[in-house]
Amino acid sequence: MPALCIEEYAAEPTVTCYTAGPIFKKMKVLKKFKRRMGLAGRQSGTSNLPPLTFHPVCGENVRIANDGRVARRTESFCKGIAFSNRPIRIGERVCLRLLEVNSNWSGVIRFGFTSQDPAGLRDALPKYACPDLTNKPGYWAKALSERFAEQGSILFYYADSSGDVHFGINGEERGVFFSGVDTRSQLWGLFDVYGNSTAVEFLDPESQLNNRVRIVNDLSPGSSTASSRVVPQAALPAPQSQTQPPARPDSGVERLQPSMAQLALTPTPRAPDALPLRHYAHTAFTPLPFHRVRGRNVRLNNDRTVAARTETEYSHGYVFTARPLRPGERLVVQVLHVEAMYVGALAFGLTSANPAGLEPSELPEDCDLLLDRLEYWVVSKDVAASPQPADELAFALSHQGEVTFSRNGAAPQVFMHVDHTLQLWAFFDVYGNTSKIRSLGVTHDPAPPQQPASSSPPRRPEPVGRPAHPQMSRASPLVVSLPPSPPSPPTTHTHNASPPPPLPAPREPISGHGTMSSVYSGAYMEPVSASSTLTSRGDLPPGPALHECTVCYEKPVDSVLYMCGHMCMCYECALQQWRGRGGGQCPICRAVIRDVIRTYRS
Repeated sequence: MPALCIEEYAAEPTVTCYTAGPIFKKMKVLKKFKRRMGLAGRQSGTSNLPPLTFHPVCGENVRIANDGRVARRTESFCKGIAFSNRPIRIGERVCLRLLEVNSNWSGVIRFGFTSQDPAGLRDALPKYACPDLTNKPGYWAKALSERFAEQGSILFYYADSSGDVHFGINGEERGVFFSGVDTRSQLWGLFDVYGNSTAVEFLDPESQLNNRVRIVNDLSPGSSTASSRVVPQAALPAPQSQTQPPARPDSGVERLQPSMAQLALTPTPRAPDALPLRHYAHTAFTPLPFHRVRGRNVRLNNDRTVAARTETEYSHGYVFTARPLRPGERLVVQVLHVEAMYVGALAFGLTSANPAGLEPSELPEDCDLLLDRLEYWVVSKDVAASPQPADELAFALSHQGEVTFSRNGAAPQVFMHVDHTLQLWAFFDVYGNTSKIRSLGVTHDPAPPQQPASSSPPRRPEPVGRPAHPQMSRASPLVVSLPPSPPSPPTTHTHNASPPPPLPAPREPISGHGTMSSVYSGAYMEPVSASSTLTSRGDLPPGPALHECTVCYEKPVDSVLYMCGHMCMCYECALQQWRGRGGGQCPICRAVIRDVIRTYRS
């Protein structure tokens, strides 16, 4: 009795046939072979179930054929909803072949589960499964990515006990497709033969395996191929001890090889977890792994240094550093894989929110919406546009709060300013065409020399175009100049009149709880330090004149001009003054406006 076994050299399988062996070993090896092929059920007991077919209740344009195994949409692009004929167990794989795919429409098959018995839905089927059914309780489905929808491809999916739905293509696992399925009730398969997918066919995983390994039953002890070795095309060479090349398989084995290739004996190469370093090859890094809390569409490796986004998703790829980034540290990451079909790129930011207190479900798809949270968030999108594998990206936080970015060893460029007095965790959104990154660690920049304390008040930066003071540095604080208050109306005093009240005390600086938003730097948010200087042009009594825009005289003053520091307009008028009618000059000092920063008073 022949037996089939699998030998592995560096995780690559070869199939070897021997002339003798007990039957129980044959069955044990077949189970192992099934697991390698991705055809074994995830839960015991699924192998005794009857084969899946399509339920007679289906969409208006669907025709069921081939004893219920084929569902074909006959016209239009919609009304193609179909169901499985029986409930599907947890862990049971649903296996479909895309029989017919055209290019006349857009979109492809949708698939998932429903807890509603199809028998009661005969007259209640809408045009689309998504969103007509998925907006109702008891239905869960999602569209397959069009890049996987090739004619003849074999799709499989299953639900686990936690409600996650996993899927794969041509025998290779692709990860979690979607989540949230209620596994407490029975689940039927839900399909929408939509768009370019015009016909699908149920495949029985057990029968597929039997077809692939029919050589086991065909071989006999007297066969000339009983002792031959069948080596798949992608298998590694035989060990050095083997002096003779493998015997050429007969025609029956040759016919077997394409079928085995369809089962993906050799998986498609995945993006590596490391690539050779070019610009930081001789740099000594201090490891800084990612935090355990992450976005729902990203996975980390065992040491949490590699973050890979799920292949079928483009967002929710948030990862955070395991500890705050300290001033003087430079964080370097390497791009491991890119996906050109998506737009947008990696986003980088800093936050005072401890990742341990965040819920992945609360993180938005658009990282700009993080700025609406109560914590301190600074984020910049698309920091590395058009990334390439092996790109090395460096992000540094200076002792003055400047955040710089450098790509592949280029000169660092300042792209945001932050409040470096806070504890700030760095975070990335592995977004769009950047799908996999690796944290190389951090390096340390020397602390700047301490400057002697000076009792003189800080100077106001000179307007652009004028010579700056030689002692003014790039890190000088922004000076905010409020508009002068109008002169007090003359007061007439009589002999019996009481003396005038004392002048109010100068207005206190803006609270440290306020924030400023820079339109020039995208989604940049920065707190206004309590140490910021308010340059006064006389007394600043409270009153409506202090808050009124000097252009429209309707809205309150809520912006500051950079670099002169004048605070004299509302945000909308300041933008027009910068970009439009004002010629890009401050209306008070005629300095060139470099940016408009919105302010918020607490």
